[in-house]
Amino acid sequence: MATEGPSSAETDEVYSDLYSAYSQLTDTTAKDIDHRRYPLNCKTVKIYLVASIGGLLFGYDTGVIAGVLLGLKPQDIGLSTLSDFDKELITGITSIGSVLGSVVAFPTADFLGRKIALALCSVIFCTAAAVMALSASLFVLVTGRFIVGVAVGIAAQCVPVYLSEVSPSSVRGSVMTINSSAITGGQLVACVVAWMMSSEPHSWRYLFGLSAIPAVILMCLLKFIPESPRWLLLDGKPQLAREALEIIYADASELEISNKLLKMVRDLTKLRCYQDENQPLINRAPGFNKRFGSNSSLDHVSSARNPPSSDRSVQKPTMPKKHKMEPRTRRALFVGCILMFFQQATGFNAFVYYSPVILSRIGASDPLLPAIAIATVNFVFTGVAMQVVDHWGRRSTLLHTIWIMVLGLIVGSVGLQYSNPVLFLTSLLVYVAGYASGLGSIPWMSVEFLPLNQRSLGASIIACTNWLTNFGISISFLSTMTFVGGQTSMLIFAAITAFSWLFVCFCYPEVKGLSLEEIGQVFEEGIDIHYVYRKYH
Repeated sequence: MATEGPSSAETDEVYSDLYSAYSQLTDTTAKDIDHRRYPLNCKTVKIYLVASIGGLLFGYDTGVIAGVLLGLKPQDIGLSTLSDFDKELITGITSIGSVLGSVVAFPTADFLGRKIALALCSVIFCTAAAVMALSASLFVLVTGRFIVGVAVGIAAQCVPVYLSEVSPSSVRGSVMTINSSAITGGQLVACVVAWMMSSEPHSWRYLFGLSAIPAVILMCLLKFIPESPRWLLLDGKPQLAREALEIIYADASELEISNKLLKMVRDLTKLRCYQDENQPLINRAPGFNKRFGSNSSLDHVSSARNPPSSDRSVQKPTMPKKHKMEPRTRRALFVGCILMFFQQATGFNAFVYYSPVILSRIGASDPLLPAIAIATVNFVFTGVAMQVVDHWGRRSTLLHTIWIMVLGLIVGSVGLQYSNPVLFLTSLLVYVAGYASGLGSIPWMSVEFLPLNQRSLGASIIACTNWLTNFGISISFLSTMTFVGGQTSMLIFAAITAFSWLFVCFCYPEVKGLSLEEIGQVFEEGIDIHYVYRKYH
């Protein structure tokens, strides 16, 4: 739970010191440490790896279903037969649970902190693992899959938010791709373990039970990483925020830390915005108002930085409507949600869930081995994305990889038409390589588009878009393939993927190298897709 914030006197002293430090800066020295080369070391890498265990759990519990569906016998859960709809229900219900998890994650992450939300996620993962492993009926198994979906939804929302807030802009794309690598790594581990246990009776129970291990590890390691400094500022704890920044920027000087903290404070208190002093850069969050209020020391700090003239007093910034979302935030959310819709509507997760079933139907002798190949390519090319996303940029990476997905889907339709498992698998691997290099990772980075006070809410909406689309695809995939045929299904996915390329081309902006506080300018007047290129290149 959040601890009591500092007293007014303590807060005054902290911000007095902060502005004293800032007064020593000049135009040439006041460089944002976000824009210089960021040194990775054991302390900083530990932060990102621990948080990404949530992504590993996400990946394992979504990827494990491929092995479970092959090993699950109807009599194990009290059925005489296991229909396609039963398989779709066991698979798709997780997405509905994830919608609930994303909704729960929003207030938890905002009012209790990002780390508390991750701890809650770990507890739910452990509970779900026990329920699924001990299931004796379809109802209990579906219930367990729903519960694990709640945990997945929390992890999918909170991990990207946390990573975006603790990573410098120069490496933020790569850091957030670590989470995607953890997700794909979890899927790979699930496939390998499923293959190794395929000959064991009731192997599916072991597959579910093993997911509790990384959840316990995450709970134990959370105390060794800092809370998000931006959330600590929202909660009125500037000294703790400074300490968190000192951990994140381990090689930075005190002056640089003060400068960074000051910029974050000015952003939160609306003392400065990109172009208009009277326009709020970001709304104050409830926790921030609770600590500082309208007569806070920060208003005095504003006066110190911009002293009033003798004939006028300092105008305190007017508070925006509490629940109103600014136009630029709505634009950012629109872009994030549409890109996330395309991430799922292009069919990737359906192939992850059902590829062993499809391959067994077209004559593959060991359908789990191709599933391992798919998971391996997914993991490897997510690593490729980690290497190129900060160099190429999000937009350029998407434009260069989505057309590869289209090609793979078109060739895959031919493989299904002629029941050729080799051609189908080869084309599917090409599709997966293109997906993992761009569309698999970048939509989760859309949380960086959102202002701090709307970031948890926006991340929940983006995640809900993911899970609702995922549910629609996974609950109908096998039935649709039976109804319209595999070839037609692949062509439909190819067409949707082509539309996603057009969306990126005309609506998705580049934010490479921008700090979180500067990204809002991209959406100030419409969606400025070329802002970075025009201003910095």
